[in-house]
Amino acid sequence: MKFFSWNVNGFRAVLKNGFMDWLEKADPDVLSLQEIRADWEQVDLGVRRELESAYDVAWFPSTSKKGYAGSATLSRKELGFTHTRGLGIEAYDQEGRMIVSTRGDLTFIAGYFPNASAGLARLPFKRRFAQDLAGILRERRARGERIILTGDMNVAPEEIDLARPKDNRANPGFTDEEREDFRLYLQAGMVDVLRQRNPGVPGLYTWWTARGGAREKNVGWRIDLFLVGEDLVPQVEDARILADVLGSDHCPISLRLA
Repeated sequence: MKFFSWNVNGFRAVLKNGFMDWLEKADPDVLSLQEIRADWEQVDLGVRRELESAYDVAWFPSTSKKGYAGSATLSRKELGFTHTRGLGIEAYDQEGRMIVSTRGDLTFIAGYFPNASAGLARLPFKRRFAQDLAGILRERRARGERIILTGDMNVAPEEIDLARPKDNRANPGFTDEEREDFRLYLQAGMVDVLRQRNPGVPGLYTWWTARGGAREKNVGWRIDLFLVGEDLVPQVEDARILADVLGSDHCPISLRLA
């Protein structure tokens, strides 16, 4: 089973940059999209029909602010996933943050994690989100669910996960508080499988600023991740970053299970 995650930085924008061609080539079984920034009715009708012919589409735009944030999960119809929009916490759900998808004891939790924002204005909000999500992970794992957690997590976990850690020490996405909160997911029994398989390997990035030719120089951050429950790690066949896929300031990431 092939899982993908991609912050598309505007779904209607990425459609103009070859998204449907990429989708046909990648052929995901389950795909999480972040920063969709559009209601479903705003998407071209032909695109909607094409997607709905193959996938169960859980579209979850922000209701608090139009054109902001939002996420979506697409799963192959034959897989029979059940999708629940939101975590059941209004503060996050009104921004279209997370979608929970289940199939038997397999749970796919995916979406757009909060950004601490300029001046760390939303750091308290982001910290509450991390604490609440970690609690949900613990509860679900205690019930025997096998969990995959993915999305734009808006945090680089370690210094190796960004090109210039010293310059960004107190910036959004690399504060001590955000990194501490990321470890709550690991303490809940989740594993960063790409880093586990590539210990000490630098230059593995998923986001690049549009300024100064950062992507061409690979001056980036790894903030899009797949975490899987410890019990699911033996089934992971592959985890990778698809840095050659253009169309957004982020690139897709993938996970393949046996």
